[in-house]
Amino acid sequence: MTLLISKVQYKKSEKGEFHEVKARNLDDTISLILNYPWNTERSLASIELTCPSITIAHTNGTYLKLGPYFSGKFSLYYLGTNKRVYLKIAKTIEDACVWIKAYFEQEGKLEGFEKYSFTINPLAHFKTNTFEYTVNSIAKLTFFKLPIIMVLLYVLMFCFAYFERPESFNSRVIVFVMLFILLLYSPLLYFFFNYLSADKDYYIQISRGHDEFVYGTIHHKKVYNKQDIAQINVYGVRNTKSLWSECEVFTITFKNGELIKFTSLLITSNKLLRKFHDQPITYHHLSFPKVSNV
Repeated sequence: MTLLISKVQYKKSEKGEFHEVKARNLDDTISLILNYPWNTERSLASIELTCPSITIAHTNGTYLKLGPYFSGKFSLYYLGTNKRVYLKIAKTIEDACVWIKAYFEQEGKLEGFEKYSFTINPLAHFKTNTFEYTVNSIAKLTFFKLPIIMVLLYVLMFCFAYFERPESFNSRVIVFVMLFILLLYSPLLYFFFNYLSADKDYYIQISRGHDEFVYGTIHHKKVYNKQDIAQINVYGVRNTKSLWSECEVFTITFKNGELIKFTSLLITSNKLLRKFHDQPITYHHLSFPKVSNV
């Protein structure tokens, strides 16, 4: 009996976020599909790769995702071993189940699908994301993305100027510009070390569609429930023109009085705040949002 991993996505799910992940046989997978709340989930849902859907994964590296389409029809997205996406439209759920059955019986290989539009990293729409955040190298680079971009732009400008007029090249100008950028972003450097001292050993695992999330130190984590949150507070400059506008401190207060505090070095505001959809969020202007000021 063939068992394949199948998993569920809803309208509130993020890209790579799945529920009810389990190895199922064909009959159980068909039952999962037929019992999925298609009528309520397809309402105002996006017709794209991340959508209300059932995704099936084969051990050969292929995936088959069943989602909604216009006029009550269904989309079948097939990710082949070449990591390209192919599409088939099924008129009814019964027609879609025929292709589900073929996917099981043909060892995860399907033909007769049309090429889907070009998608960057299509696997991200099919593969489960862990949604784990720590102060790793990616988090550090993200924190300094603005000065990094500025330095790269100046280097590019100097390269063009050098190729056009090599005799005008002046190393002192480069040193002056780099020192100017360092001075300009020195507050960001301060916030980095301030936030690093607070978050360097911490971990958070959180996604939009799951009520539970995990927070704590890397070696001692605790499970929290979003429904137990009384208030989410965001402390920052609240001015996009500020050079440290993305430096923010977050506090989450729970109904039992417990409070947790972390910063945008651990997880950025753009990522964190979209994880919540029912919880109250209050923004506070803080000109210099260091951890001890909150």
